[in-house]
Amino acid sequence: MPATEPHSDHDVLILGAGLAGSCTAHLLARSGLRVGLVDPHHDRYPRLFRAEKIEADQIALLRRFGLFDLVLPRTRLIREILRVQGGRIRHRRKLEQYGISYQDIVNPIREALPAAVERIDGRATGLVADALRPQVQLDDGRALSARLVIVANGGGHDLQKSLGLKKQTFQNELSMVFGFELVRQDGRDFDDDAVTVRPESTADRVGYLTLFRMGEMLRANFFTYWKATDAYTRALAKSPDEVLHQVLPGMERVIGDYRVRGRVEPFRIDLYRYSDAARPGIVFLADAYQSVCPTTGMGMSKVLTDVDVLCHHCVPHWMQAGRVDEAMVEAFYAHPLKQDVDARALKHALRGRRIATEDTLPARLRRAVRNWRWATGVA
Repeated sequence: MPATEPHSDHDVLILGAGLAGSCTAHLLARSGLRVGLVDPHHDRYPRLFRAEKIEADQIALLRRFGLFDLVLPRTRLIREILRVQGGRIRHRRKLEQYGISYQDIVNPIREALPAAVERIDGRATGLVADALRPQVQLDDGRALSARLVIVANGGGHDLQKSLGLKKQTFQNELSMVFGFELVRQDGRDFDDDAVTVRPESTADRVGYLTLFRMGEMLRANFFTYWKATDAYTRALAKSPDEVLHQVLPGMERVIGDYRVRGRVEPFRIDLYRYSDAARPGIVFLADAYQSVCPTTGMGMSKVLTDVDVLCHHCVPHWMQAGRVDEAMVEAFYAHPLKQDVDARALKHALRGRRIATEDTLPARLRRAVRNWRWATGVA
């Protein structure tokens, strides 16, 4: 279909209606801006294995955005986490967390979008940077324009390539994360809200297993430093109970005899950042700019910090200025709040892999300190 002249009724176009895009649409529409939200999933966000717990700092940001009450009815409160290693409880940590599937976070936020947000069915295939009216090309040939374009479409990389952005890769196949449900062999319910299990050695390249309430199930997120083609990865899909007993022996002494029910969902993590992302009129959010390893627990923290900085510290000034030039966009990426979270997420991801996989003296010392802090409740 031939391209049409750009449609120009929007102040802001947001590409992607996941967590980053939907939260951004809420905040900018409330400020009186005309917002268009472009996404191929018009009715409901589909089931995806992504973030499945809301941590304390993330709760605070969602509350600050006025969005947490939308999500709360679909959550399961976690009040205590048992920390387990070698089949023994090392520590009981009191806290406030919530177990919830990713789509159950996103869909209530999408459903409550202000009427002023225009839903646009489609997928963006190209961008034209401009300080006054950047443009978006859709897959059906339509062309849209706005005063600002926000790319929040997750791990897709075609739009970055269309603008010639340079991808800085820190670690391909940094980790593999698996999601599944655990049940007790005797049919009884599990006693605890949540359990985190760490291995005692680096031999199997396992980070940790976290078990937590999500709805009526006990959900497992299993963090490893395997590759998609590893024998362990293939074995986990076919015989998950055998693999778990092998790499985390003694876990049944704490939670009871267990088995995996249903499918094991894999998710591969590549660690990257776009190092020269400043383009006039266009901003990349969350995974569209820098990925995060979920072993850090900072995935949603990065997303929500990006939204916070953009909506509260940048966009109001940009709209008042009447243009969004390259220096303004660069100031978003360089904002201290954003840079702090981005840097910590990257540091924790790389350090976590070294501690869990390397057998050098520095790695052994770091592992010993981490395990002591973890087991004593210092961290």
